[in-house]
Amino acid sequence: MREFVEKLFVLAIHGRGRYHQAMQLAPAGDHALLLDLGDVTAEELHAANARALTVPGVTRSIPGHSSLYVIFEDTPNRDALTRALKGPPPEQRATPHTLHVPVAFDGRDLAEFLEHATLPRDAFLARVDGLRLTARYLGFRGGFAYLDGWPPEWSMPRRATSRPVARGSFAIAGSVAAFYPIDTPGGWNILGRTDVDLENAIAPGDVLSLRVVEPSSLREIPRRPDDSKTRRLPPEITAPLAIWTATPFDDLAAALANRAAGNAATAPLLECPLVGPNVRLTRDAVLAWCTPDLRVVTERVRAGEERAFGRITGGLRGYLALGEREVAVESSRRAERHRIRVLRGPHQVAIGDPRGGIECEVTPQLDRVGIRLRPLHPLGIAAPADLRSIGMQCGTVQLHPDGSLVAMGPDHPATGGYLQPLTLLRSERWKLAQLAPGERVTFVVYEPNS
Repeated sequence: MREFVEKLFVLAIHGRGRYHQAMQLAPAGDHALLLDLGDVTAEELHAANARALTVPGVTRSIPGHSSLYVIFEDTPNRDALTRALKGPPPEQRATPHTLHVPVAFDGRDLAEFLEHATLPRDAFLARVDGLRLTARYLGFRGGFAYLDGWPPEWSMPRRATSRPVARGSFAIAGSVAAFYPIDTPGGWNILGRTDVDLENAIAPGDVLSLRVVEPSSLREIPRRPDDSKTRRLPPEITAPLAIWTATPFDDLAAALANRAAGNAATAPLLECPLVGPNVRLTRDAVLAWCTPDLRVVTERVRAGEERAFGRITGGLRGYLALGEREVAVESSRRAERHRIRVLRGPHQVAIGDPRGGIECEVTPQLDRVGIRLRPLHPLGIAAPADLRSIGMQCGTVQLHPDGSLVAMGPDHPATGGYLQPLTLLRSERWKLAQLAPGERVTFVVYEPNS
């Protein structure tokens, strides 16, 4: 396939006037495009995003710091996207949502910040009360929102090392502000905290209005049930490692299991790594079990009966669907899963030997977020220390500063600030789901027109 990075000169129209912006368009796999907008404001970024979402066939547009990662259902339509960006804004644009967030400024780094900014505490509190911040884009986990609007004279470098940070913490890094929506390590400067649960509560373009309060007025943020492992696992199923999900990692194996149980191909089902579940049914049902090599076993089981599925072989993940009727399905033969076809980009850099592929070993660091791989030979490029965050998709391959590659799974963060030299073809993503620690894989650059 002919690689391309096109420069576009686009006239965008806003209610306040016009601006001209030179942009770059690059392929991001076989179903997405990365649109680099250059230096734009948050308003311009979100206006371009609204236009992109009007393009027929676009399923998602992910704002990055100054880019859009536009995902299509089928082959990306560059011409339609370009026309939409040149055209008027959509007639019905979503009104930004405003959240009023109480903040007690008693963070561990507040004194250091006030000294750094040469600010008396009272003067800082008076000015920050009512400050409006705009969610430029999302990244990391739990819907972490990067907020524009922090006064540039209050900029403060992020800390040299990460520390445990409690959810609800308000922090800054450089001239960007954020609330930590979940408990996580972080290297930002902690200035305060809120008692508002902001996990996955902020969307790009939302406005957060800060209201200064006393620490004694804050309550503990209510704990959510930990669904991360069980995902509301039906009570009749015992499977410590499994999750109940509508976004399976191996969508083909999941679809076969669902169809065999009489369900829609995209119905929620059980995704099981390493070992199958133990099942004791409380009602009559059809069980359909699909293995990594797409062998499907279907059985009608009566209420009170038990079934146990043993260790999974030939891959890492199997799928169990519960339905009402048995349906005959044709099992498919799978390609060799240790050779994975990729396209270069969206960052247009050459890594490894395109003729021999990029051979890697799968490390034990893998889950539905991503799979870390260790290249067996030098890649010939060092990861840049600082990149503007851009969107990602399942199948994005990042190059990290330690030289490892990380292939993103279905629970990946919305954006990331690492180099993205490769993206899997959509038809190859199932191979990531079935990789186990210690296996060796080869990324092969796909050239359909060569």
